Amino acid sequence: MRTVGNDLVRHQLHENRKWYLGLGILLIVFALVLFGSLAFATLSVVFLFGVLMMVGGIAHIIAAFKIFEGGYRWLLVIFGILYCVAGYYAFKTPVQTAVVLTHLLGILLVIAGIIRILSSAIFRVYQGWGWTLFSGILTLATGILILVTPDAPFWVLGMFLAIDILFQGINYLSLASYIKYQLPKSSADV
Repeated sequence: MRTVGNDLVRHQLHENRKWYLGLGILLIVFALVLFGSLAFATLSVVFLFGVLMMVGGIAHIIAAFKIFEGGYRWLLVIFGILYCVAGYYAFKTPVQTAVVLTHLLGILLVIAGIIRILSSAIFRVYQGWGWTLFSGILTLATGILILVTPDAPFWVLGMFLAIDILFQGINYLSLASYIKYQLPKSSADV
């Protein structure tokens, strides 16, 4: 019975391979467009942040009255209002929001880099600890670069978005290639 389920999954993957291929190509093209206009991509990230904050705020307020009771309810209402205010300011002042988000990202990368470097000292007795050290140094350097570059708020968030979309596109192309060349259509082909 398990083979029938596997055959069904294989058949569906082969049937949808062209969709994966098309989506991969579309995402790669979209990523290249974003790389060409990093300021636009950064504003897209800021507006997406604003939308997510507003949705989160509304969800908190709804949850406060539909799910929770007592004093905790009002804490959720306060969080919901703060989320909505943050979302509003992301739309009202996108450049300042980009500056704040970029600096927060830089600070978090510096902290993560320091933690990885310290962790590599702990893992020094294990093989491969050097990769943790290398990762920590790169993360720390990236954070510092973001914090000291004056125009970073106008391209960093967009670059991260473009890189993410590029890798998603590559992932879909890889999946389509795997389906075509590596995955048999049924268990009888194995």
